[in-house]
Amino acid sequence: MSRAFSSLVMALCLVVFSAQSQAAELVDRVVAVVNGQLITLFELNEKLEKLLSQAQGISISPNDPEYVELQRRVLDSMINDILIKQAAEKLGITVSETEIVTKINELKKQNGMNEEQFRKQLAQEGLTRKEFEKGLETEAIKHQLLGFMVNKRILVTDEELQQYYDQMGGNIPDPKANLTRRTPGTIGFIMVGSMAEAESLRQKIASGQMSFADAARKHSIGPGREQGGELGGDVVVEDLAPPLRAALQETPAGQVTKPISLEGKAVLLIRKDKGDVAAAAAEPAPATTSSQSFQQARAQIYEMLFRAKFEKLFQEYMNDLRSKAVVDVRL
Repeated sequence: MSRAFSSLVMALCLVVFSAQSQAAELVDRVVAVVNGQLITLFELNEKLEKLLSQAQGISISPNDPEYVELQRRVLDSMINDILIKQAAEKLGITVSETEIVTKINELKKQNGMNEEQFRKQLAQEGLTRKEFEKGLETEAIKHQLLGFMVNKRILVTDEELQQYYDQMGGNIPDPKANLTRRTPGTIGFIMVGSMAEAESLRQKIASGQMSFADAARKHSIGPGREQGGELGGDVVVEDLAPPLRAALQETPAGQVTKPISLEGKAVLLIRKDKGDVAAAAAEPAPATTSSQSFQQARAQIYEMLFRAKFEKLFQEYMNDLRSKAVVDVRL
């Protein structure tokens, strides 16, 4: 399941939404029309509130540029969801409840989980079972759409599998660590309580006393801590809040940014040298890994690399779909 929304919220620093501040706003006005289908401000704020209820750390005002940018990006994702559903309906694509239940049972079996453990893991990832089922449905529809509309075969070569395995040193992320199977990212993120603490960590990382990933796991209070500060493969520099984006653009790849003050917290970022999945995976492996032989890890690596390629190809399809749609944004 793609977690584009969650990754986007992480990239914008996991701010906390205040529903009360929106009380005076007209929540029933139309903010977008997608091929004749309406999106209201109430629906947008409801989605935004849900996303940010999973957040922690800092607050944001609706008047802040970061808030406006986040609101627009969430609306953009809602528009894409509608386009996906409309395309699926036109092609007669459906996913049955039986298919979803079967997929969930397979996931539980693969991860050695019973229903209680499964729900507990979902809760840790900020999801209900219903939300997870909806994500699986969307994922299945996306695969079918790509099969209908894109005459390209996603190929993961043996060479790519071996390269990923070698760069990870055999330490492959534990599939039980995240049911949503986040793909490796190219942006590292650390949030701490003060600028002084951030500067101290930056110097230790720069001098080689500790890796960025170790510093994130030990000290970060922000997103991706258990993944060594990794924000996920679907987060790019352009997704970040303006001050974070500017800091990354000013800093050479592979080097840690200067501490960035953000709503009483301090943030460090790093952009890895290469944008491909294999280079992202070269970051020191998080604690939730296990040393496996290449043959043992082969299927798991294939899934990760296939997913990264699939998302890239599907984004190309979405760009084409968007270019042909009649979308009127009124936010």
